[in-house]
Amino acid sequence: MSTPPTQKRSGDSVSPEFLTADHLPDSDLADDFLAVDLTGHISDSLLRMLPNDLTRMIYLASLRDCNSGLYLHPELSHQRGVQAADQAFRLCHEQVFRRLLTTRLSEYEHQLREYIRYTRGEAITMLKTWKSLQAYRATVPVGAGSTSAELFFLNLSIALEILSLEMSQVQPF
Repeated sequence: MSTPPTQKRSGDSVSPEFLTADHLPDSDLADDFLAVDLTGHISDSLLRMLPNDLTRMIYLASLRDCNSGLYLHPELSHQRGVQAADQAFRLCHEQVFRRLLTTRLSEYEHQLREYIRYTRGEAITMLKTWKSLQAYRATVPVGAGSTSAELFFLNLSIALEILSLEMSQVQPF
């Protein structure tokens, strides 16, 4: 029996599971959705385990390649693709930075104290090194405004001074 001309056989229709490229959203739009989804995953699974935003900021900056500016994570960059992981980590870094910009100075001091405790480093040595090298200047997101970056640096340097003074009273440098 032949198929009537108005009906199509089931094998002739396009399955919604296998859309051709012209049926897919723009790759930039798709990348944005993937990045937002991955950003939520990073925030919920990786960053939430860290004690505070200062620690998160340092962690995120440690994933950024100093030469290219790309954020590279050993697992997510491989699993989700370098571009998607880079974009998601960049968004997370910017979010954490914005939160730190609205943080009170006393909270910087508290977060710095927690960071030192979290790393299990020797507090006096870490404070001396941080003050000397000012490596925290490399923790701001790429493209951060100069005024915002300077506010962050100022708050952190004051917190460093406060903790250094406290530590020098307990144990002289």
